[in-house]
Amino acid sequence: MNRKRTISSIAVSAVLIFLAGLLAGCDSASKNSPSPEALKMLTDTYRQKDYNRIMTLADSLEEAGAISQADCYYWQGFAFYLLKQRRAAEFYWKESINAAENYTDSASLATYAKSASFLTGMLIRYLSFTSALKIVKPALEHLDKYHATTSSDYTNLLIFEGCCHVHFNVQGSEAHELFERAYKLHMDHINAGHSKDSYSDAVVGFINIAYGLFNEKHYAQALVWTERLGKLLEEYKQRFGGDDAYFDKQWARYTIFSAICLEGTGKQKEAATAYSAFQKTRFANTVEGQLDASDYLSMTGRWGEAADNLFSLDGLFADEQAGTSLEDIHRHLLRKYNANVMAGRRDSALTVANQICERLDSAIIKSQLIDSEEQEMIRQKEEQILQQQERLSKNRIMALISTVIVLIIFFVVFTTIRHQAAKRMAKLQAAKERMESELQIARDIQMSMVPNSFPEVDGLDMYASMTPAKEVGGDLYGYLLQDDMLYFALGDVSGKGVPASLFMSQATRLFLTLSKQGMMPAEICTRMNDALSGEDNVKSMFVTMFVGLLDLKTGHLDFCNAGHNSPVLGGETDKGSFIEMEPNAPIGLWPGLEYVGEEIDSIRGRVLFVYTDGLNEAENRQQEQFGDDRLLELIQNTHFDSSRQLIDTFVAEVETFRDGAEPNDDLTMLCLRLNK
Repeated sequence: MNRKRTISSIAVSAVLIFLAGLLAGCDSASKNSPSPEALKMLTDTYRQKDYNRIMTLADSLEEAGAISQADCYYWQGFAFYLLKQRRAAEFYWKESINAAENYTDSASLATYAKSASFLTGMLIRYLSFTSALKIVKPALEHLDKYHATTSSDYTNLLIFEGCCHVHFNVQGSEAHELFERAYKLHMDHINAGHSKDSYSDAVVGFINIAYGLFNEKHYAQALVWTERLGKLLEEYKQRFGGDDAYFDKQWARYTIFSAICLEGTGKQKEAATAYSAFQKTRFANTVEGQLDASDYLSMTGRWGEAADNLFSLDGLFADEQAGTSLEDIHRHLLRKYNANVMAGRRDSALTVANQICERLDSAIIKSQLIDSEEQEMIRQKEEQILQQQERLSKNRIMALISTVIVLIIFFVVFTTIRHQAAKRMAKLQAAKERMESELQIARDIQMSMVPNSFPEVDGLDMYASMTPAKEVGGDLYGYLLQDDMLYFALGDVSGKGVPASLFMSQATRLFLTLSKQGMMPAEICTRMNDALSGEDNVKSMFVTMFVGLLDLKTGHLDFCNAGHNSPVLGGETDKGSFIEMEPNAPIGLWPGLEYVGEEIDSIRGRVLFVYTDGLNEAENRQQEQFGDDRLLELIQNTHFDSSRQLIDTFVAEVETFRDGAEPNDDLTMLCLRLNK
């Protein structure tokens, strides 16, 4: 008996030592900090503006073990961002976040913060605030959890979340508190050593806050931050007086920001004084400075001067070979065209219009080419990642085989243990089958929670459908008919699977309960947000919703959009267009919000089509999206026979577009028309 126990102990020890060695090897490999030499090579390549070489260099350094996989993906994302390939940059930064988020060493946390900061900043620059919010909230929670709160990237994330609050018109002190936390961290960094880097980081932070505020027309709040920026720059000049070029550029930004904010608060004389100070800077005579000045000139109605400033765009395009991208046309040429129109310069406006037409075709082709190249690059990288995972799986299989061999040697000793393990496996199999059965039941219950029949009211044609991407999903729709008033809603819960379905059931129940009380859509969203947000929402889940109230007698529509995709409203002239709406925040993120409702006098005789992003963001096997343009074109060119016919058409079109690709999100659509 003692001999059996000894053999058993030896076997267990051997297995544990073997597995511990494997785990220790994996853990140590994941925690390698980037070597100083590797960072210097990457930084020098960046300074030489050889962005394509950064990608190959990062791969080589990662293979040599000089940098981690997360650092490799960060640098590749940074290179694609500098090459203005946005989708590729987003892909690599997300891969960097995924690679770093499972480790808690300081190097991994620093890379995680850096990638999250750059990705969020890029998304906000391109006005993708909902996508930015999905990155910044979990990133701050992750860094707070491991007390990684001292880096400038963490401070940037605080500012970016505050900018999201401002964009979604979140009422309350949350944005102010986030900005003040960022301010304190910046000042702490400055006071710790008074280095140039700490000052320049703070300058960028203050500029981002001020720009985010006055861009949303919060001029009084933005003015506070421009004044802080001015004080910081004066202190910088006292300490580093020799850096004239940097100071001139930042002082110019401070003065032009001040002019815009003062004009926005009705202080025209002070604004004019600030603009005069701006004109005295060397930066004011640069192309970039003249572009900044045009914002103030347009704001004050000085369209002729604005048009004169924007004339410098021709030089910008000639020098930098710019102006051939959709972004250049949108941000620069359209701005120049509008200034000339408002200044009454019809000939100049016509010239700019011709420039836009001449460049538009090239810009579209260039955009399509870049998208195609980025998609191919992403596909190749995904294949490479899969190959790495396959190699890792093979190594694990070999380790498992070795472990099994050790166990077989001591087969007799572990006969009883194997018998017990077999019982446990049987229980696990039974549990798996029970879970699959329960998931099917959950799907049936969830599908029973959404209506499968619709009001049979004279003149009303209504239909909706929901297709979860998994066994259960997070989309929802519902309606309530009270006399001649029809409440209806459609929503999309963050995430998928069982957690999203539970949150969906809460949202559906609350919508129906509040509708029965005769509330307006904005009040329904406000009450739902109070119930679903706060301390009980530990997973920070939220739901985007469109809630409508239709008077079946008059056709009058009251609605509230809570961060959801813009519905399409059919018309007699344009045959359909997206509804322009108030950008309320999604429900469940922040307690205490007051949602803003809107109305349309009558939609009688017009088709209203509401959907979740499982439609416009549906992807095919090349990861191309269905897109808003294709959605709108299909509605405009499809003869409307009934709401069900239109939804069935979309279901078939999406299935054809996917071309065999698995659904990447739940797909829910609702359509209604009230006859004339």
